[in-house]
Amino acid sequence: MASTPDTTITTLAATARTAHCHNHYFRQQQLKFLHDTLRKSTVSICDAIKRDTGVTDAEAAVEVAIALELVKEHYASIDPKKELEDEYRIAKGRDAADKVSPWGVVYVEPELGHTPLFSVVSPITAALAAGNCVALKLENDLRALPPLLRKLLPQALESDTFQIISAAPSGDVLANCLSVLQGTTVKQPLNSQLVSSEARVVAVVDRTADLALAAENLVTARFAFGGTSPYAPDIVLVNEFAKRDFLEQVLRHANRVLPISSSSVPDDQASVRTKTSSVADALHSFQGNKDWRLNIVKKGDTDGIVELFSTSTTLVPLPPKVSAPILCISSVSSLDHAIDLLANDTDEPLLAAYHYAAPGHAKYLAQFIKAEATFVNNIPQALLLGPAAPLFWHVNVEKRYTKEQFVRPAPGYIARSKSRVTLSTQEANGLLQQAVKEIREKKSPEWIALGFFEQGILLGLGVFGVPLLACLGASIFFGAKAGLRKISMSQSM
Repeated sequence: MASTPDTTITTLAATARTAHCHNHYFRQQQLKFLHDTLRKSTVSICDAIKRDTGVTDAEAAVEVAIALELVKEHYASIDPKKELEDEYRIAKGRDAADKVSPWGVVYVEPELGHTPLFSVVSPITAALAAGNCVALKLENDLRALPPLLRKLLPQALESDTFQIISAAPSGDVLANCLSVLQGTTVKQPLNSQLVSSEARVVAVVDRTADLALAAENLVTARFAFGGTSPYAPDIVLVNEFAKRDFLEQVLRHANRVLPISSSSVPDDQASVRTKTSSVADALHSFQGNKDWRLNIVKKGDTDGIVELFSTSTTLVPLPPKVSAPILCISSVSSLDHAIDLLANDTDEPLLAAYHYAAPGHAKYLAQFIKAEATFVNNIPQALLLGPAAPLFWHVNVEKRYTKEQFVRPAPGYIARSKSRVTLSTQEANGLLQQAVKEIREKKSPEWIALGFFEQGILLGLGVFGVPLLACLGASIFFGAKAGLRKISMSQSM
């Protein structure tokens, strides 16, 4: 009888209790076998990725290369000598305050709509390197990559520590597992869940920005790897005085990029039809939004560049997150206008914020626009691969998942503590006397840091105050001189 997802998780949990996966040599061996299996099948993997996502040959090759490098990095991160030292700290009379323990079983539910290989390899390699058993969910569908992974991964990894399932296990079974959920909406994630954020990505382009750089970065981020990255900008808010020049730069760069990024695999048009449908649906959604008016700047079969104009004089909600390769551009009158527009929309932080401005202006934007990660005058290309980073963790641009996310604290202590809970009356009184002493107030620094507004005030004083004082001084000087001349003339008469 075929095993169910629940029985698969139960079997893996039994293996996890034996600590078989904790052995550093076993973990290295598993990662080595995984790398060998994948590197020998790069051609078929690239073809499957192109059929499923419609990316270019170069983009498919980059995804496979980065996924393989990730396996290498996790292999190299395992240090048997150091791990052995750490294991025997208690035996040598030393505290192991930073000791951690693997979760045991990790359930991975990947999002296969974007860079599917990286989205699978990133969490499972981190989980394996941390010493866990892994259950990977791959549904039975018409995609090309999942069946290939169903064939390759079991060849590389031991069946008692790694299993592929086609449906999600029950909540009761997952209660003691760590779950990686890349495409599942969870309103209140638990500490046993690594949930990818579904929040928007917003770019702000100030008039002080390098417009050519901003346009190049944002066009690449929006359309690279099929234009489906969760870190692609959903809307670009550009200063109204710089909008015309910015649009010219966007079109100039798009004309070089879009004909390439729109190319598809000649013998399979399924991904092209999917993209065409998603672009049409997104444009239809914009046209039906009563708060925004749409102007199409450039449109292809599988991509587009549009302008959005607010139909109200008051602040309105931003358009929903864009899953199609469409670059949306809207103008703002100032930095504060952009900040107010985002603050009015939601209290939840953005998935990412891209600020293109002079450093001082970018600091001001970063201070008042809440985001899981903020990038100033650059968008790392590695960020565009893989799923959104899990909530409540620092964003790892290169790996997206790290070993630290797949372990939990298990500290051990042997050294005697310097403080004692049970104290004599004399010691307790002495401790209390020390505790009730008044805190010595630290003096404020004599210098005062100049903020964004203070700089503006001083600049205004410099521009208008200095000439005014000069005129006033000159008037007093010449007035006094004229008065003295009159007095001397009256005395001589």
